[in-house]
Amino acid sequence: MIKIKHIDKKGNQKLINANKGLSLLEVSKNNNINLEGSCGGEMLCSTCHVYILSNHLNKLKKKTKEEKEILVLSKNLKNNSRLACQIKITDKLNGLIFSAV
Repeated sequence: MIKIKHIDKKGNQKLINANKGLSLLEVSKNNNINLEGSCGGEMLCSTCHVYILSNHLNKLKKKTKEEKEILVLSKNLKNNSRLACQIKITDKLNGLIFSAV
């Protein structure tokens, strides 16, 4: 199991055991984290916009052109913004910390 942490808007932290191969969106939904993902992870919306708070950005696959185009539609875009549906859980992500926008 890969251990990741979610921090909500109030600063509450939740430690999550994540299965490899799932997306961060799937892991979030499986753990009752309030992350919408209205397109079901098809990268057609920006409702699974998250901030990567830990030093894991360089361990993620680079943003595709399509992900960049969708992220531009979201509010509060930052350098550490990603779509949770595009982040696949791997061993490299152990210790990842994220928050929903």
